[in-house]
Amino acid sequence: MSYMTSSLLLSDLERSENPSPVYASTLEEAQALVRKCAEPRPAGDQVKAAILRASRRLGLPFTRTKDLWYGDARRIDAKEMDGLRDRAESAEIANAIAGIEVLRNRMLSSGSPASREVAAKLDDALRALGRAPRGK
Repeated sequence: MSYMTSSLLLSDLERSENPSPVYASTLEEAQALVRKCAEPRPAGDQVKAAILRASRRLGLPFTRTKDLWYGDARRIDAKEMDGLRDRAESAEIANAIAGIEVLRNRMLSSGSPASREVAAKLDDALRALGRAPRGK
């Protein structure tokens, strides 16, 4: 398959209605997954700190995580890719839950009746996700 043909196929896939991102290679996908595991990244966060955070979340050695981060990994087997996908999804869910908790606490600190009502709905969402509301 020529480069032009594979580029056209990729752009056709990108335009499909599938919400999943399309990657040109496994390495690009792994790179995106590792970076997702480093989130959230505070302002001024150094890359080394982000790689270390991702390394801890993924349970991989720092050097392996760094190779994946920069796209320098020579090979990625299917088992490792599946693990990256699973851990990235878990990290994304944990970040979303943390965001809901922050919003809930902000609503409670507001003190208005409408804010308390929103906080109660957020409590329901947290319970539905198997998390007891924390904080205020």
